[in-house]
Amino acid sequence: MNIRPYRPEDRDAWLDVRAKAYSRSQFNDQIGAEREQYPEDEFGYAQVIQLIAEVNGQLVGLIDAGVYTAERSQSDLYVQAPGTGSYIEIFAVDPGAQRQGVGRALLTACLAALRQAGADHVEIFTRSDPAANHLYQRLGAREIAHNWRVLGSRKDAASPRYHWALDHTTQELAVTATTDDRVLFRAEQPQWFTVFTEAGLAAFDIETHYLERTYFLSLH
Repeated sequence: MNIRPYRPEDRDAWLDVRAKAYSRSQFNDQIGAEREQYPEDEFGYAQVIQLIAEVNGQLVGLIDAGVYTAERSQSDLYVQAPGTGSYIEIFAVDPGAQRQGVGRALLTACLAALRQAGADHVEIFTRSDPAANHLYQRLGAREIAHNWRVLGSRKDAASPRYHWALDHTTQELAVTATTDDRVLFRAEQPQWFTVFTEAGLAAFDIETHYLERTYFLSLH
């Protein structure tokens, strides 16, 4: 296995591995067609670590992490600890290379790079995947925040009656509600919600849900 910095010519293989990994995980809503960029004014990163893992010359894993600027470290929502913070943005291993130590090797290399770049601690966001959570916990990470990701319908959601017609002039649907006001859009149910308290889950008819966790790991 070879772990090295990401290069521009890795782009297509990088996108392919992320798509394959995320499509089989709870991060399937975060598959993108473009490689992430991290402008400082938007992300608050003084430096970005971007690593890939290769086996026999083939890209099989990837990780991106950012080291906070002093301003972001001081205003961080989750951690009020002294020093410089950092955050793991993307972490994925090709399904065909999982359970072979690729993820642990990538994460270990990333943590070392963050430490060398001046980070004192790192925050890691994940969902309910047992393997990922066990990996972070074995490295000493502790949970500092959580919420729920819910696919469902609100129990108190209004159910208006719609009248459907076709405007043959514009070839658009002319939809009106019981008030005879034209409806320009409607929410499709079920849909995804972020729920911040366990009690809040009772407000939904739930099709599926999982816990989202944020971990804190000291780099000293």
